[in-house]
Amino acid sequence: MPRILIVDDEPDMRLAIRNVLKLRGYEIFEAGDGLAALDIIKKHDINLMLLDIRLPGMDGIEVLERTRKFNRSLPVVMITGYGHIRSAVDVMKIGANEYLQKPFENTQLVKTVKRFLDDKKNVEDIDVSVVEKNKKESSFFSHPFAKKVYAVLAIATIGLSIHFSILSKQLSYYKVFSIESSNISSMAWDENTLWAGDWVEETIYQYQFSKNELKLKKKYKLSGVHIAGIAASDGIIYIADSWNKNIQKRKIDDNLTLIKKYSFAKEITNIFYDGEYLWSCDSNGTLLVHRMDDSLSVISSFKLSNRPDQIFKQKNNLWSAISSTKKIYKHKLDDKLSIVQAYKIKDLPGDAPLSSFTWKDDKLWVVRDGIKEITQMGARYLKSED
Repeated sequence: MPRILIVDDEPDMRLAIRNVLKLRGYEIFEAGDGLAALDIIKKHDINLMLLDIRLPGMDGIEVLERTRKFNRSLPVVMITGYGHIRSAVDVMKIGANEYLQKPFENTQLVKTVKRFLDDKKNVEDIDVSVVEKNKKESSFFSHPFAKKVYAVLAIATIGLSIHFSILSKQLSYYKVFSIESSNISSMAWDENTLWAGDWVEETIYQYQFSKNELKLKKKYKLSGVHIAGIAASDGIIYIADSWNKNIQKRKIDDNLTLIKKYSFAKEITNIFYDGEYLWSCDSNGTLLVHRMDDSLSVISSFKLSNRPDQIFKQKNNLWSAISSTKKIYKHKLDDKLSIVQAYKIKDLPGDAPLSSFTWKDDKLWVVRDGIKEITQMGARYLKSED
């Protein structure tokens, strides 16, 4: 019988969760604080921990960090209250596997638990309906040609109109692509190949972008690799594993054969290859620029005040993002990587956190937690924050 540990300082909350799960055939353990939780994990073979983020004394994040020091395989679902929600990517990067936001429905609780324990014996098979998400149809924005003013200016007028019509379409472009995964934590382009990493499934997806269509080409299962960042070029793919605090260099073949691992002191939250250097960012907001040599030598170091979990470098700017706030930042390439402007993406339906973003051909590509879609959009959808 699978064993679940409920860690919450509110007895009523523990009781409610216990009643739902005991009816499904699970054995329940309870703890009202962090020390009690750690003691239970050490003494019993726990199969899943439901951990409240706000606990007296030792909070949920500290409990999680201590747990990972002696048990890295225990699935942990972080329970957050309204206003304290973290994105799935943020939660993953501190060592959890999933999160639930209070208040949650019983069906949502059971569905989440079954994701991690459905291979255990003697568990009742509960039919949980899946809510189908509305998809936004792709649309194009265009302007008509300006009227001819004078015959002598007709050609010039039409030429300018075409130029601005095309520009307007590019800025206002919007299209949604369906994908196989709803837990993408990182994306990276290698010419017309889009690499996407799923941190829950521990899987890398390789998509081909051609004729304005995105098609799945191949997927790679990397058991034990908690994918936080991807960079690919010239037959090599670099993968940041946040839990294990390393960057892996792999050959792009049928198995993504491991070539080498590079260890770091902090969790690497994202990486980016700019065609010459590899950029990495850790959980403290430290950004490093590496030579592409055998040791990934560091040639520059920066401290980003916004502590992002996503980065992307263009020729003249660095972009960063924070998953939980859905904010995207534009930085100068100066000695401090100063923030020029903060943006939010407008007209995205729902409240799902931003789990990854990238740029290609002046269009922004974004993916959000829990949604099997990648949205491609023009720069007009970036709204400046005051």
